Amino acid sequence: MEMLDVRMVLGEQYVNGLYQSENSDSVKQDFEIIANVNRELFKQIPYEVIFTTEDTYSSAKEMRERVQKENKIYIYTDWSGHPFLSHEDNNIGRAVHDVFAHCVCGCPFSFQGELNAYYEQRKYYPKQVWNTLFAEIPMQTAAFYYMKGFNFNQRAFRALDQQMQLVAHMIKDYSKNSILKPLQLI
Repeated sequence: MEMLDVRMVLGEQYVNGLYQSENSDSVKQDFEIIANVNRELFKQIPYEVIFTTEDTYSSAKEMRERVQKENKIYIYTDWSGHPFLSHEDNNIGRAVHDVFAHCVCGCPFSFQGELNAYYEQRKYYPKQVWNTLFAEIPMQTAAFYYMKGFNFNQRAFRALDQQMQLVAHMIKDYSKNSILKPLQLI
């Protein structure tokens, strides 16, 4: 299946799919775990983090170049709400994602880049939340392509294993673009 097909399939499933886990207590617990891990990772960001209402970067490449040059990272704070994350936790999650996913893996801001950023980022979280992270990162990105913008409601559910397997062949090594080594996990 081509990447475009995968984006459309996962995007349509994010927007229109029915999920037993949606907004459930188990997914709420997943987001509590994710938010707690994000708060700990946020403390280890080696750059000054600046939250802004400006969408500062036109590409992940520009972000990495400016982070290296300025030792600062700008995090876009626009938001339309989330079923389980506060605005502050959402912003912290974005910072963690940009640093410990995009800066580490060197991935672009594209579907394949976000998918590979997910694979990099999930290393920091217990396996029990990986399906929820998959819905939150690559599936939400696919929904952006499917809807041609962020004109859809943010959802909270566990992606199905079949959805995750659909893209397992799309892992790509972007490490030549990396500007940060991953944290050592204990």
